[in-house]
Amino acid sequence: MKDNKKYFIISAILFVMFVIFTVLVKTVDVQAVGPQGSEVGFATINKAVSDAIGYNDSIYKISEILGYLAIGTVLIFGLFGVMQLYYKKGFKNVDKDLYALCGLYALCLIVYIVFEKIVINYRPVILEEGLEPSYPSSHTILAVAFISAAIVEFSVRLKAKKTRTIVVSLCALDGIGVVLIRLLSGVHWLTDILGSLLISGACFVLFLGAFKVILANKEKSK
Repeated sequence: MKDNKKYFIISAILFVMFVIFTVLVKTVDVQAVGPQGSEVGFATINKAVSDAIGYNDSIYKISEILGYLAIGTVLIFGLFGVMQLYYKKGFKNVDKDLYALCGLYALCLIVYIVFEKIVINYRPVILEEGLEPSYPSSHTILAVAFISAAIVEFSVRLKAKKTRTIVVSLCALDGIGVVLIRLLSGVHWLTDILGSLLISGACFVLFLGAFKVILANKEKSK
């Protein structure tokens, strides 16, 4: 049990790093280099990376599709939880790790809502809806937090080795693809992606710590 505490410590460290990084993005080298004179921190490096990458609509659409696949894992485990609730007849009989998974989803949703209201910066390009908050990247959060959690769950729940290997590999490719393609699409500043890696990493490691504790308690009860 003591070994599992490291996950909660790492999660706390990543969260603090995210807060510090967010403050820096809001205060360091802030320039009006975005669309319609919108400001962004670390402007020099962000602008250089953005100009080098440019905007690619095809890559953007691919990143959207990969993001939907990440959301698909939420639907899979949500359906699994509903089936357990029905067949096991009671919330207390549903696997505890599924509650931890719900907690992860809720935490990421809170992060999304908060930064829709507290705008750190706007996208480097204008899409259909005009200026849109882009920090942190919600797609990167999906890729790191949701996909990583899905990999953990599938690794335990899928008993057939071949099926498990295929599913886990596809999830990993999707997660990596979302992060890289989202950046290459040109719809985010570099700092959007970096900030997202920190906060999604904090959320995932927190889930992983809870998952390990639940697994340890389950083994003890046998």
